[in-house]
Amino acid sequence: MEVCPTEIVHASAERVWHLVTEPQELARWTGMKLASGPAGTVCAGDRFVLGAGPMHVSFEVLETEPLRSLRLFIRFPFGIVNHEQIQITPAGVDTCRVTFN
Repeated sequence: MEVCPTEIVHASAERVWHLVTEPQELARWTGMKLASGPAGTVCAGDRFVLGAGPMHVSFEVLETEPLRSLRLFIRFPFGIVNHEQIQITPAGVDTCRVTFN
């Protein structure tokens, strides 16, 4: 299955980038806990794990283009995997378009 949701977000590209590339922020934003991973901004080759109860999701950072693009390989429970790319496009001073696919 392939989907490509896009949304206009009322936050700067810098803020959105921070939320998706800082494991502690991503954990807080998703309501999960950081089980392991870097303390700061992720870069290509980094791995981190978010978990809530017995369920854990592992992330491998494949590529980053700061403030623009993040490619991830994500492993979910039950053998589900996802190749995710997040695109961030500024649309104004405090607005950007975020596309997941």
